[in-house]
Amino acid sequence: MSKKTALKDDLTLIDPALSHSGGARLGTLVMIRWMAVCGQLMALATVHFFLGFDVRPELTLPVVMASAIMNLWFSLRADTNTRLTDTQSAAHLTFDLLHLAVLLFLTGGLTNPFAVLMLAPPSVSASILGQRSTKFLIAASIGLVTGLAFTPFPLPWHGPPPLVEPLIMIGIWISLCFTLIFLALYMARLGREGRDRARALAATRAALEQEQRLSELGTLAAAAAHELGTPLGTILLVSKELLDNWEGDPTTATDLELIVEQTSRCRSILAELSQKRSAGDKNHFAYMAIEALLREAAAPHEARGAALVFDTRGEGEIILRRAPELIHAFRNIIENAVGFAHASVTIDTYWNEQELTISIMDDGPGFDPQIIKRVGEPYVTTRQPTPGKDGGLGLGLFIAKTLLERMGASVVFDSMPLGGACVTIIWQRRNLDEQNTDTEPE
Repeated sequence: MSKKTALKDDLTLIDPALSHSGGARLGTLVMIRWMAVCGQLMALATVHFFLGFDVRPELTLPVVMASAIMNLWFSLRADTNTRLTDTQSAAHLTFDLLHLAVLLFLTGGLTNPFAVLMLAPPSVSASILGQRSTKFLIAASIGLVTGLAFTPFPLPWHGPPPLVEPLIMIGIWISLCFTLIFLALYMARLGREGRDRARALAATRAALEQEQRLSELGTLAAAAAHELGTPLGTILLVSKELLDNWEGDPTTATDLELIVEQTSRCRSILAELSQKRSAGDKNHFAYMAIEALLREAAAPHEARGAALVFDTRGEGEIILRRAPELIHAFRNIIENAVGFAHASVTIDTYWNEQELTISIMDDGPGFDPQIIKRVGEPYVTTRQPTPGKDGGLGLGLFIAKTLLERMGASVVFDSMPLGGACVTIIWQRRNLDEQNTDTEPE
C-alpha cells in the first residue's frame, strides 16, 4: 500500500468527509432554499403591494411555490443530516439555478436588479463541489443568463418600463458572465485550500496520536518488566530446584537446563528494560539534551543512504522536554532532507544566551525557487526528488512547521548558495524555558 493510500485511509477514519472534496449536507441546501423562497416572496409582495407594480402573480407565485413544495418534501420525508454526493448536490443547485432563471425570465430578465443572484449557485458549487459539477453549473449559468436577455416579459413598472439600450444590455450580460466565472474560480481556490488545510491538520493529529502511542510503549515495557520480574524469578527458582534434584532420564534434564537458561535470558532482557526506564518514575527520560533528542529523531533514517553529521556547539547544555510533537517535527524535517540528499545531511546545533538555532542541511538539489515562499503549506511538494529517493505528499514540512511554531519556534526554509536545502529552526531561550517549566520533573 502506498503512503498516499494509507494517508487517505487514515483521514477517512478520522473524518469521512475529508476523504473527498465534493458533496454537501442536505439540511444545508434545504435551509438555503427556504431562505431563497422567503426572500422571493418578500420581494414580490413588496414590489406588488408597496410599489404597486404588476409582478404577474399568476405566473410568479406558482414558480415560487413549486420550490417551496419540493423543499417541504425534502424536509419531511428525507433525512436532512444525509451528506449528499457531488452529483446529488449539483442536481439540487441546478434546480435552484433553473428556478431562479424562470422567475427572472418572468420579471424582466437582465433588466431585473435581482439578476445578480444568478451568481450564487455556481459560487456555492465552486466552494463545495468538484470541478466537473462546477464547470457544468458555470456553463448552465452562462446559457441561462444569455436566455434572460431575450425575455418577452418587461420589467414590472408603472406604464411602459424604462428602455434599456442594446449596448447596455450587452454590457450587463458581459459583466454577469465575467463576474460569474471570476467568483467561481475565486471560491474554488478558497474551498480547495480550506479542504487541503483540513486534511493536513487531520493528518497532523493522526501523526501525533501515532507518535504518542510509540512514546507510551516505553512506559508499557517498563511496567511489563516490573510485573513479570516476580513470576519469572519464581519459575527460575523452581526450575533450578527441579534440575538439582532430578534423578531421571538425561533428556528431561536437558529440557530443564533449557528452561533455566531461557528464563535467565528473559530476566536479563527485563532487567535492561528496567534500567532504561524505571516503571515507577514517570519523568525518567522526560528531559533530554538537545543532541540526544536530535539523534533519537534521526535514528530511523540512519540507514537510508545519506550520512548524518551532527555538529553541536554552545556553552553549557540545552535540556529539552522529550515531547512527542518535538520528536515528530524533527523527524519529518530530517526525513525530508535524507530523501533528497545526494550523500550527506548535516544537523548543526548552536546556542548562546539568547537563542537556540538548529540548521538541517542537505547536499541535494535544493528548494525550487518558484515555490520556496510556499514551502510549509499543506500539499506543496518542495523539490524534485533525486532518482531512487522519496517523493512524499507535501505534508511532512507542513506538520513539522505547525508543531514547531506551536512550541514557540520560528522555521525558515532556504536554499544554500552551493546547492542543497537548509531548514533553520530558531528558539528564543525564554520560550524554551517556558516550554520546560510547563512540566518540570517532580
